[in-house]
Amino acid sequence: TFLDKKGRSITLRPEGTAPIVRAVIEHKLYNLYNPLKLFYIENMFRYERPQKGRMREFWQIGVEAIGQDNPLIDAEIILLLNTIFKNIGFTNLKLLINSVGCKVCRKEYVKIFKDKLKKDFEYLCDDCKERYEKNPLRIFDCKIENCKNIIKSVPSIYDFLCNNCKAHFLEVRNYLGLFNLKYEIKHELVRGFDYYTRTIFEIISKDLASVQNALGGGGRYDNLIEQFGGPPIPAVGFAIGLDRTIILIKQLGLDLNVSEKNDKKILIAILDKKFEPFSLEILLTLRSFNIIADISYGKKSIESHIKNAQKGVFSHIVFVGENEFNNKVINIKDIKNFSQFSIDWSLDKIKIKEILDKMLI
Repeated sequence: TFLDKKGRSITLRPEGTAPIVRAVIEHKLYNLYNPLKLFYIENMFRYERPQKGRMREFWQIGVEAIGQDNPLIDAEIILLLNTIFKNIGFTNLKLLINSVGCKVCRKEYVKIFKDKLKKDFEYLCDDCKERYEKNPLRIFDCKIENCKNIIKSVPSIYDFLCNNCKAHFLEVRNYLGLFNLKYEIKHELVRGFDYYTRTIFEIISKDLASVQNALGGGGRYDNLIEQFGGPPIPAVGFAIGLDRTIILIKQLGLDLNVSEKNDKKILIAILDKKFEPFSLEILLTLRSFNIIADISYGKKSIESHIKNAQKGVFSHIVFVGENEFNNKVINIKDIKNFSQFSIDWSLDKIKIKEILDKMLI
């Protein structure tokens, strides 16, 4: 927020998550669907001194999933980000992940972090001196060599995670490993905003020579909605730097193929937590076939799953229970016509797609 040359107060948004949170609270959108999944494509602005590869005005594609703290949705969001870049044609990518804990365990770590840096405070750059007071963990973001050397001796936040945060992060990693998505745990990764909790992540391109080589990233922000005056609702999301992505597309000479729209929407209803990995596999496979698909999180009964499907205007529903898991067979039910058909999920994926193309008319 600043005054222009005519003395008018101008406010430029720096990112998309906070405005989304305000809208969700104001209109009680969290009552519509759980998780509430939103996306946006908007221009943003930054006031601080732009570093190489950064611009004062930039465009972002943002994705937010609001209402669930299940590690499964963290994995789904990360896999979605990776799939977007994979479908564009990027290959030389690296996924970085970390956990910054919850407000309980991070509070203890920040105190220790500041105590460790106190003796070297005068040697920090001006930006990091300001960060030391306002948001100390942002010092990890600094690209100045001297600041990077100073924090090398500081213990990792990972060593201070509470048991719940450690267990949550382990589940996220297990899901990523299940789908052979390679990642690197980078304890210095903190992301740019202080509202993040637990899982944070970033995908960088090794084809970009600039130090600013992150194409997209995000994380979990379980306290932000409550801090803005709403109920205590967890959330997770990411943003893609559109300008940087387009630069890389042009640099690599890639041609983009636009998929045809599909009006069939399938909801995957999980009947027990132990079937979550199989459900995520179904979800990713359906999406790879250009079928709109989602997972029904947090529901207990078959009736509640069906209501969830009808509420979300889904055309079909898949229940994943003991029988489906053991036999690797999924039954796809047409909600409106009350018909269904079965698919042997152990078949070749091309064959599965042929069956779906034929049956989902």
